[in-house]
Formats: sequence, structure tokens, C-alpha cells
Amino acid sequence: MKPIVLAMLICDYYYRDAHTGKSILSGTFSSINSPSFPSKHGNCAVYIALTDVAVSGQIQLVFKKENGEFSMNLPPWEVKCPENRRGVVEIGGNINGLPLPEEGYYEFVVLWNGDEISSRRLRAVKIDINEGPPISGDKPPIPPPPQTDE
Repeated sequence: MKPIVLAMLICDYYYRDAHTGKSILSGTFSSINSPSFPSKHGNCAVYIALTDVAVSGQIQLVFKKENGEFSMNLPPWEVKCPENRRGVVEIGGNINGLPLPEEGYYEFVVLWNGDEISSRRLRAVKIDINEGPPISGDKPPIPPPPQTDE
């Protein structure tokens, strides 16, 4: 029997509070902008919430380019079966220097004891850093709110 993935988020940072057991996630995202490729994303974290964990097992993430040759196996996590399989098991970890060989779609594939149970897409986008934010004079002024007689 395979667990059910309730949630899978990509974010800037993951932290687990030792006192409360709460997972703390900061800066969720679905795409990464880069001025050039190959590139490395400074810090990235993945959070996964599972249920229906009937037996202890191993979760492994594989980060790969969709329909491409690039693939990277991340270190596996040992997952202990909770007292009640209806319980939710939360795991997560930080990845420093996520490699992005080229622009396009990537995915984090979740393997449970070697079998794929879920995936999460991530897009890498090439941006032009020479295009700065608009200068305030480039936008028409915002009109004042309408006057009311009271």
C-alpha cells in the first residue's frame, strides 16, 4: 500500500519547530527566474504531507527536467508509520544550490520505496535583468477618488 500525498509545496525555507512540531514554510513559489542558464537557485525547500502511511518506508525526491536528460536524486528520508494510518506525516528539507541546467519545466518526483506516488512541477524562466521596474513617470497618475456630498 502506498501513502497518499496531501500536500507538496516548494518554498524558500522549511523549518520544523522542535517544541510544537509545527512545520514553518516561507516563500512558496512555482517558478524561478534567472538571467542566464545554467543556473543555481540559492535556497529551495520542499515540504510534503502524507497520510495513509500503513508501513514504515523510504521517501526519495528526484529532481529532473521534464522530457529531458537532467536528473538528480536527493538523499532519502526514512518515514516511520504513525500509530494511526489516518494520521498526517509531515516531512521537508532544504536544498542549497538547486541546479537548473536550462530554461523550461522541471519536477520533483516523490518515490515511496522506489515507486512514484506524486510529483510537483517547477518552471525555470529566463528574464532580462536590464529591464528594470517602471519609473514612476512611466505610468499615468492615479485619479483621485470621486467627491461625495455629505
